[in-house]
Amino acid sequence: MSTITAIEPQKRREDRRSVFVDGQFLVGTHADIVEILGLKVGQSFDEDRLLELLRAETLRKARESALRLLSYRDRSVSEIRRRLIGSDFPEDVVEEVIDQLIRNELLDDEKFSQAWVKSRNASKPMGKTRLAWELRSKGVDAVKVEEALESIDEVTEFKLALSVAEKKIGKADRSDPGVKNRLGSFLQRRGFGWEVIGRVFNELFSED
Repeated sequence: MSTITAIEPQKRREDRRSVFVDGQFLVGTHADIVEILGLKVGQSFDEDRLLELLRAETLRKARESALRLLSYRDRSVSEIRRRLIGSDFPEDVVEEVIDQLIRNELLDDEKFSQAWVKSRNASKPMGKTRLAWELRSKGVDAVKVEEALESIDEVTEFKLALSVAEKKIGKADRSDPGVKNRLGSFLQRRGFGWEVIGRVFNELFSED
């Protein structure tokens, strides 16, 4: 049996503790995991058993963190990975949690991408270029991005752009060239291509 001889705060990460056994550093872990397991200086443990307990508790905490993130909204695999690693969970623990969530169908980049496109179209319509950029920024691979955008054909994208444009210009004077220029820039920022924007202009500024 070995004895815990020190549990010290880490200098650069105050929420983590370094655990020393028989005078030698054994492992670093979150402070609350030390508290949950009730670890104290002077306790005797088999080293392997202590490491097993720490990893099991770390895994549980990482999974809880991931589920809490998913309770707010759906997320991509990459988003969960970045958040957990950013919270100082070991990479092997993060990957195990991600594997569990994928097996339990709680993480699915294909479903996430399709839901993201549907949600955007309902709340803040955007063009395919902007949607693709958003999904890629969340770590979704190119194939799944392309599949998610298949639901937006040319007619659908035009109708989305037209509805956005009509709402944007409202009762503005359409004979004012500035209105047209500002609308074009706005639609471009929303991710609509110039071909779609041109069709919108033809619809809204036909007298030009």
